[in-house]
Amino acid sequence: MILDTKGKFIPPALQNIEQWRLSRRKLMKGMLAAGILSQIPLAWSCSSFRKPPATDIFTAQQLKIVRRVQQILFPDDGFGPGATAINADKYLTWVLSDPRMDPDDKDYVFKGIKWISETAVEEAGKDFLVMAHPQQEKLIRKISRTDWGESWLSIMLTYILEALIADPQYGGNPDGNGWNWLHHYPGYPRPTKELLYGNILNTMKKQYEQKI
Repeated sequence: MILDTKGKFIPPALQNIEQWRLSRRKLMKGMLAAGILSQIPLAWSCSSFRKPPATDIFTAQQLKIVRRVQQILFPDDGFGPGATAINADKYLTWVLSDPRMDPDDKDYVFKGIKWISETAVEEAGKDFLVMAHPQQEKLIRKISRTDWGESWLSIMLTYILEALIADPQYGGNPDGNGWNWLHHYPGYPRPTKELLYGNILNTMKKQYEQKI
């Protein structure tokens, strides 16, 4: 087990954040080249089947913290849709409902939320959610300079970017507003319910069984 300088556990796959970034970037480039990035969310690329998104992944308190952090990382600054406009919270909820997601990676997301709250109390003596927006931004900047903060915030930002460019049927990018901002034209035909990632393997299996 490897701990950061404050004794916080970082999952093995996330201990070398630069290596993690490079692997995610390589995967994104490969999927862009294949023309399927807008149809299959990266977070699901290594999973085989998908259950419907859970609605109780976060507590109300956790969800509010997630939304505030997402808005700070990807604000609506007038130059494009922010985290709220692309449903980044809904996309993250959907990702975390994957039963095949690595338990350590999933747990790390929730631990990061807890550490945000703890750090707010330690640094400002108040709950993160009652802090003024400038104070929240300042706290997030300070957290980003810690080992756990750098890795956790990088992961959160990656999921925001995935929500920006994934097919709207996967929870993010409503009405394709992320595509419109990027001037991206998705491949057609768009995936049907039967061909959505998580259903496609079952669909192919049924088609195969019908042929034999």
